[in-house]
Amino acid sequence: MLVLDTSRYPVSDRAEVLHSGLAALAGVDLAPMEGDDLIKLRFRAWDLGDGCSLLHARSTGFRFSRRPDGGCGAESPVIGFSLMPAGSARFSQGDRQEVIPGGGMFIAEMDQTFDCGFAKGSEGVNLQIPLAVLDIPLREVRTAARWLPLSPVAALASQHLTALVRYTTEFDAPHPAAQQAALHVLRALIKSFGTD
Repeated sequence: MLVLDTSRYPVSDRAEVLHSGLAALAGVDLAPMEGDDLIKLRFRAWDLGDGCSLLHARSTGFRFSRRPDGGCGAESPVIGFSLMPAGSARFSQGDRQEVIPGGGMFIAEMDQTFDCGFAKGSEGVNLQIPLAVLDIPLREVRTAARWLPLSPVAALASQHLTALVRYTTEFDAPHPAAQQAALHVLRALIKSFGTD
């Protein structure tokens, strides 16, 4: 479902639309990249059930972050499995600072402080799953987040997320088995690092 398309608004109103609309919905602070007056962003979101959601954004470039007091109040922490089909991103959370190239993935704790910037011409996918639904200890998720590119399952997970967003975008609805299929692949990704 289309949540926001800034091209529908005058350029002079886009920064406010971005801040008041999407920022309030997503519970994060959003801002255009420095020097970007056009602020083109097309943002879509779909509910996959059990608190899981699939987010898809195409943008001229923007920064989004969660401040220390910006927790979403969820009963279970929410884990974001993010993919950059096009463009690149810079992501930092805790002591992790990453540059994610086109085609790359990263894992974020969505209810914790983070900062992320999408380069101009970027496309981003974020599959958000409550930790209780993922049913894996947080320490294992954090290990996977730190060493993600080294996983033998990373390429498979990336292909799966790409196929998931293609299908969902084309039909504007997730496949009925989307949540369970994604959980199988992402659990395998996390478990590929063992339990230590």
